Amino acid sequence: MKRFMILFVVGQDRPGIVDDVSTILFERGANIEDSRMATLGGCFSIMILFSTPAEHLANVLAGMDRLKNQGFDVSAHDAQDPASLVRPAELPLKLRVTAMDHPGIVTKVVRILRKYDVNIESLNTRVLYAPLSGAPLFDLDLESAVPASQPISRVKAELSELADVENLDLTFIK
Repeated sequence: MKRFMILFVVGQDRPGIVDDVSTILFERGANIEDSRMATLGGCFSIMILFSTPAEHLANVLAGMDRLKNQGFDVSAHDAQDPASLVRPAELPLKLRVTAMDHPGIVTKVVRILRKYDVNIESLNTRVLYAPLSGAPLFDLDLESAVPASQPISRVKAELSELADVENLDLTFIK
């Protein structure tokens, strides 16, 4: 029987972390199914969905001790086989927001999505600095799923109203 797990690894950034993690998984019979990795504030964070035969799981998890001994925080959590998940009828909603950085942008955007039971599948943010002025610019990329029972046009309208009030450059991506 195949087991699915989500592995979290966070630690001081350095070259070779992805190689170390992927090698441990591969050598112990695990397969990386899906992943997200990023450098954040001088740390490197990894989130991986992996699968492995049930009889290999203890060995895979024991291999993570090597990372713990190098100062990484490591945790693993049970997950489901993505192919077995039943998805309700939904419409994709992808958007990008760019603005002068200020507190509350994420909260105000996601609050609208929550109001309509929109499921956020991916959300990435970053602060960049304008080339000439050095002013902080906020960038948000979001992928979500709007339930078929919710009016996607109303969701978009409310997000557009927020963009007008907060001076956000909002783009809906097809």
